Amino acid sequence: MTDHSRADGGVTKSFPFFSTLPPGALETLLAQSVRRSLQHKQVLARDGGECAYLPFVLEGTLRIYKASEGGKELTLYRIERGESCILSATCILNGGSFPAIAEAEGATEVLLFPSKLLLRLVEDNTEWRRYVFGLYSRRLEDVLSLVEEVAFHHVDARIAAYLIKRAAAHKGVVSRTHGQIADELGTSREVVTRILKDLEADGLIATARGRVRVLRPDGLEQKASSGAGCVTKVTDASAEFV
Repeated sequence: MTDHSRADGGVTKSFPFFSTLPPGALETLLAQSVRRSLQHKQVLARDGGECAYLPFVLEGTLRIYKASEGGKELTLYRIERGESCILSATCILNGGSFPAIAEAEGATEVLLFPSKLLLRLVEDNTEWRRYVFGLYSRRLEDVLSLVEEVAFHHVDARIAAYLIKRAAAHKGVVSRTHGQIADELGTSREVVTRILKDLEADGLIATARGRVRVLRPDGLEQKASSGAGCVTKVTDASAEFV
């Protein structure tokens, strides 16, 4: 019995639905695809660019974000190993241009799948259609959550929620600079610095260069929940966003 995951460089292990292709089709598909290694902060796709390929992340992470002319950034979502980009799929299927920026976070390896093949497979293969529609479903939830945060949460509540989420996955430490946190949340570095100082003064966190240690998750939880649903001050928060 053939070990397909070894033969195809681990593609079917990360993306099992690739194995639903007819015999010989997977080899043809991989021969027409491009495997690319990206360094940290290397840009894969730019706002307004052509969608010639659909990226499948084999290792690492792609950050998808919008950037203003003034340099502010707002993260839309991330693509991890075993995932692909719904914005790329959308612009391929609709014939438009890429509406954001795709950038590597750390060393990242991607498989670039030609757009013309995607169009053919979505039309002919049930599993591929199901995969693309699943992308829409998952990313729509992410974007709706982002819209809710931007519209209905104060900046301090969003920063508190961000620290809780990141710290929970990294043993209580968030390894991010003030500028990086600002980019993640679509605000300014100065605003982040001011709020982190307030949180530190309250004994909720301890800051060091490029690191934030969460000392009292319960206190941050209260901060995060206190900013929800405050519609009357939306303009105060939204002034900081792109």
